[in-house]
Amino acid sequence: MKKDPFIQLLSVLFCLAAVMGCNFQNSGNENAALNTNASNSNLGSPAANPESATGDARALDAERHIADLYRLHDSKKSPFFQTKDRSRVDAFFTKSTADLIWKDAVQSKGEVGAIDFDPLYDTQDLEKKNFAIGNASVSGDTATVVVSYTNYGEKMRITFVMKMSEGSWKIDDIKYQAGHSLLAILKEAYGNSSNNAPPVTNVSGEFEGTYRVGETTCTVKPVKQAFEIRWAKGKGSEYFFYKDANVFESEPDKSGGRNEFRFDDENYNSGTFIRADGKTLPVSRAK
Repeated sequence: MKKDPFIQLLSVLFCLAAVMGCNFQNSGNENAALNTNASNSNLGSPAANPESATGDARALDAERHIADLYRLHDSKKSPFFQTKDRSRVDAFFTKSTADLIWKDAVQSKGEVGAIDFDPLYDTQDLEKKNFAIGNASVSGDTATVVVSYTNYGEKMRITFVMKMSEGSWKIDDIKYQAGHSLLAILKEAYGNSSNNAPPVTNVSGEFEGTYRVGETTCTVKPVKQAFEIRWAKGKGSEYFFYKDANVFESEPDKSGGRNEFRFDDENYNSGTFIRADGKTLPVSRAK
């Protein structure tokens, strides 16, 4: 039986409509899946890690602390060498270190104390070039910041050791590239505590106590048949022996030369220090 052409056309159109409807529905489902995956991808990749951000902030705070210290120091408002504002010292240093810095300033009374150099540049003569504050290295409640610069062509490196105190960074020590440190110098001059007692009592009539030698200081302590000398800037001890009259001489160095203290009076209050190379420096007993 021959089919009606009109009915055949309707059947074809119906089938095409059904196929197109299925494709449209599948396309919608695929788009929905893509949107869902994109949303899930965004949730799985946060814009920033909170712990990392906190660590970066702590490091930046440490670096700013050092930058502020240098800014005040260079503008003649340094916490060092002044006796009018203790808060300037406390703002930058831990209490134990601040106590020693303040004590050195007060006891020196405007003269040269245990800190006989620029503590932020580790020099007495400064020609600052290529100055840079490095990135802070933070580990728990401690941090280190390295400062570098060039002084008369010599590359200098200074390391600040910091501790977290009551929510803010404070400097506990300053270490220098030659091996000495600010805290070691102060402790050598004033003992390991921040009390008001000097490490050695000055006794008139005895070669003992604290002396000013040129622009530095030293402490003298009798040890058996010798006298132990500890310099404010330096490591270890040097031993002197009584020679004659009011003269004390050191052990010979590698070249055979000796350093000497030559006093003007029998109470050993003033005199001259003669280095092995012949240079002379004035000596006086610290008050």
